[in-house]
Amino acid sequence: MEIFRIAAFVLVAAVLIGLIREHLPSYGILCLLGCSVVLLLYLLQLAAPLIEQLSAYADYGEQTGFSTVIKAAGIALASQTTQDLCRDAGLSSLAGKVEFAGRCLILMCALPLFQIAAESLAAFLQ
Repeated sequence: MEIFRIAAFVLVAAVLIGLIREHLPSYGILCLLGCSVVLLLYLLQLAAPLIEQLSAYADYGEQTGFSTVIKAAGIALASQTTQDLCRDAGLSSLAGKVEFAGRCLILMCALPLFQIAAESLAAFLQ
């Protein structure tokens, strides 16, 4: 039933942000940022068991790069959230830069996986 709490929070936040943006547009983005942070912290609290379980899986699968995949997923979620906030603020150019930075960071995070794949391919071809 957590979804009803989240939905209620988001609806109240949307109304509040809409009212604030009408009279003080510069404070509207601050309110949006604050509501987003509160919601993300609440979701992280709800996802704590999932994060613990994924950490346990990462300990078992360190050779396969499971932790790398989890890091890449975290980078993707963080960059997508930041990108959405930028677009809501009307900063499409900055949102594009955040998207590019997220993609670059994911590629950098995945470099060890590429190296493992290349070594496996080289060993297979010999």
